[in-house]
Amino acid sequence: MPVTRQVGADRPESAGAQYNWGLGYLLLACTALGWGCNFPVMKLGLAQSPPLLYTALRMLLGVSTMLVIAYLTGNLRLPHKRDWPVVLSVGVLQNMGFITLATLGLQYLPAGRAVILAYTTPIWVVPAAALFLGERLNLPKAIGVGLGLTGLLTIINPLSLELADSDVLTGIALIVCATLVWTAGLIHVRRHRWHGDVLSLIPWQIGMSVTALAPIALWLEDPADIQWSLSFGLNILFSGIVASGLCVAAQVAAMRSLPAVSLSLNSAAVPAVGILASFLILNETPSVTDITGFVLIAAAIVLVGLADWRQARLERPAMRERATPQDPTITKAT
Repeated sequence: MPVTRQVGADRPESAGAQYNWGLGYLLLACTALGWGCNFPVMKLGLAQSPPLLYTALRMLLGVSTMLVIAYLTGNLRLPHKRDWPVVLSVGVLQNMGFITLATLGLQYLPAGRAVILAYTTPIWVVPAAALFLGERLNLPKAIGVGLGLTGLLTIINPLSLELADSDVLTGIALIVCATLVWTAGLIHVRRHRWHGDVLSLIPWQIGMSVTALAPIALWLEDPADIQWSLSFGLNILFSGIVASGLCVAAQVAAMRSLPAVSLSLNSAAVPAVGILASFLILNETPSVTDITGFVLIAAAIVLVGLADWRQARLERPAMRERATPQDPTITKAT
């Protein structure tokens, strides 16, 4: 699950910012490993549980983990009243919407292909930010979007006879919709002026997801259909505690240890791990189009990240002049 740098929710990036490169890249490696492996793990879990109930269970474990982490770090507090609208938006769109749609799509696609499609979000953010936020669409970003869309079309492969399979079309449509839903939530995040620390807000965001999804899952699916076993228990513990809890906390810590451009590398690293993990765990062999599409999408993500970083550096002096001690929100969201 991608985590977005939230404006004003963590330390600002300044020209003299001190980064902890070793810790930051170690944390990013852990999140890439956890989130990448989670796709084949979820694929196995869906063989033993209906998708909505599976998602609700992993979110419940995720929010429990984040509450413990927030408490132990002294960050367990109610959100500021002005943060509640976006906490609700992130909870319903970026958490419940994205994870639920991606999980539903995973039923119809190989895990390796699903993880590549799920991490195309940075590509959609660029035109959405230009359209709704008035952010400048420069040449490197435009090239990045073009590369990303080319990679997406390569994976979909319209000339392939495989598209005659309605399940493949359904899976692709669900996961692409998941990335668009995430992008919609991100636009709200970028417009919002945060008043709380990101770590203190995440438990409430995931809690909103559980609150919204659990009644729907119980209405549409039967808990008796879950095939409880030791393997399923370990499966849901990994997906919930590790992927939806510890990896989220690690990503937040990485935000404070690395410049924003480094975080964009994680969006390319997770699918790479996912492809390898799907091969090792599920014996999936990625197709040539999947690998080609991944390379194009990864290049697009890195190019967009570098363009954002360069633009932020150019804008930073003017932003520092406008900032006051009470208004430290000079970090550009990525």
